[in-house]
Amino acid sequence: MKILSRYILSEYLKVFLFILIILTLLFTVVDFFEKVEDFIKYKASLTSILKYLIFRLPLFVYYMIPMTILLSTVICMGILSRNNEIIAMKSCGMGLHKITMPILMTAAVVSIFVFLNSEYILPSTNRLTNHIYKVDIKKQEERGIYKKNKIWFRSDDGSIWNIDLLDTEANTLIGVSVFRFKDGRLKDRIDCRQAKWTGTKWIFYDGWVRNFDNEGSFGSEYFKSREFILTESPADFMSISISPEEMGFVEIGEYIKKIKKEGLDATKYIVDRQIKISFPAVGFIMALIGIPFSLRTGRQGGFTVGVGSSVVIGFIVWFIFSMGVSLGHAGKLPPIVSAWGANIIFTAGGVYFLTTSRQ
Repeated sequence: MKILSRYILSEYLKVFLFILIILTLLFTVVDFFEKVEDFIKYKASLTSILKYLIFRLPLFVYYMIPMTILLSTVICMGILSRNNEIIAMKSCGMGLHKITMPILMTAAVVSIFVFLNSEYILPSTNRLTNHIYKVDIKKQEERGIYKKNKIWFRSDDGSIWNIDLLDTEANTLIGVSVFRFKDGRLKDRIDCRQAKWTGTKWIFYDGWVRNFDNEGSFGSEYFKSREFILTESPADFMSISISPEEMGFVEIGEYIKKIKKEGLDATKYIVDRQIKISFPAVGFIMALIGIPFSLRTGRQGGFTVGVGSSVVIGFIVWFIFSMGVSLGHAGKLPPIVSAWGANIIFTAGGVYFLTTSRQ
């Protein structure tokens, strides 16, 4: 790497790390004050609060990276432009593509890091922070777990539920087993292909009931559909079910196959799987947008205009990206379009302005 490229890279990294730390701390403070009422209400210990905030940091970094890249690019290029360093570099034979290559390469590497973070770090830390918040801070009893792609739930009356899939929108359970006990022994077991919540009771479809006597013998009875009065509702299982934020790209793919196999609508999870790749790419796109923008504002408007306009641009990108995701979740746009539409639009704009920029 040439001396000038190393110089640009070092200056960019200084600005990048400084802004990332500031934005992450700001996000942490905002999150703390959003939760401080619960911290006080439930008399959370200082250890639990610190653990919660520390394990939230990977999520904060994940969301702050795109804005950090945009601000770092605008500020770094703005400094070089305002000090006429870009003109000096060009006079030494460096084209704009060589000047900006260290920034674009850094943005690409950071985007890869963001993807690896969402794949290998975020699923674990998100599950851990949810556990800390519900169990350690809000003192809620842990009544179930999500293990080996299944929900295990213990009822107040001691019954144990085993559920393959939970469709929250249709209030439907797929692949259900309910173990009910009396005086410490298994009284009966209900197995069914599907269970649907009517609002007051459960209707189980295509299943078996096995009744056990004191000697351990049992009798089986098949049913096509049967009503069961059980104390649980779908809301009780929602806190146990796993969310896309707690899964990696590969894990979501396996979950989608499972949903499709049962004939359920997997649109939301298909969109979320695409987002696992499209969102990390936003960071690189921010660099593409920031470079030509900084060249146009660096000499005329100064830092105030440049930074302020960058924040506006960042929110516009975030708004359009979020709107596409929402439309994708609702089934109004194909998953690929909803997850990648904003990226394609702003990539095209960034490349156009970058190739037509003149200094």
